Amino acid sequence: MSNTTADEQNGRIGRTRDFLGALAHTHRINLVGIEFLTGIIEDHPNRVYHGVKERPDSNLIIRGELANYCIPLEPIFQAFTNPFSEDCNLGIPMVEVHPLGKWVRYPAHACIQPNGHSQIPGTDSIGILITALISDRELFANQSQAPFRNALVKTYGMIHSPISEVLAKSLKDLYGATIDFAIGEISIKGTHGFTWHLGGAHDPSVTSYSLSSSVRGGTHRVHTADTFHSMGSCKDLSYLLPTLSQSPRIFLSDDDYDLTKSPEILSSVAKIWAPLRKAIDSGEIELLDSSDSE
Repeated sequence: MSNTTADEQNGRIGRTRDFLGALAHTHRINLVGIEFLTGIIEDHPNRVYHGVKERPDSNLIIRGELANYCIPLEPIFQAFTNPFSEDCNLGIPMVEVHPLGKWVRYPAHACIQPNGHSQIPGTDSIGILITALISDRELFANQSQAPFRNALVKTYGMIHSPISEVLAKSLKDLYGATIDFAIGEISIKGTHGFTWHLGGAHDPSVTSYSLSSSVRGGTHRVHTADTFHSMGSCKDLSYLLPTLSQSPRIFLSDDDYDLTKSPEILSSVAKIWAPLRKAIDSGEIELLDSSDSE
């Protein structure tokens, strides 16, 4: 009969050697990743370079086609120096987004965490991130990169800008929506002949968007002057546009939609859509007081 304790003891040296070998392997593959990173920088010396600030405020600068980007380097140094430090943050650090042609004091930030990076060396992840920011038009079009698109929209707003072309194409391809830069309004077709309009982008008093609708090409009816005061997902286009494309039908749904919980929007839509008005009058849908929804 085999003695399992003896077998375990006899295998200790081998297992320990395997552990040390695996640890050394992570070092070697990160060195290979540094060569990959070096090649990217050498291929784009005028678009990828170290900024003028030194540690701990140093940044890697990437000049894209749509904007300029800063990757803070101290979190990266900390992660490679001691990943167990209390100061070490997991994941790729937030990227600063600055408009083309200038640096701003309070830039937008984008969290860019590509899928599948948990299986590759950290230095490769940094190289892939830099490559993506160099080709930021493609990154903007990537369906999974809503935080990146939001940061660029926050940077430029909905006016004619370096992102106008890619923003219009992205809205059309992802959601079937259109944008009018002259008036700062996004429109998307809903159900039952409705077209929904997110506006107010040029009005500094509007924190998020105004929401209005038109029915079969009719006049606009404003449902809220500012979604900021009506709903939680008040400025998230990746939520608002798919939800509006199913509206007003979803107002009669049992599903929990942020849009359908707003008393202001509910009562306003009910004035022009009879099925919702009937559901409210019958008590099937409860119209809460505004104070109850906060």
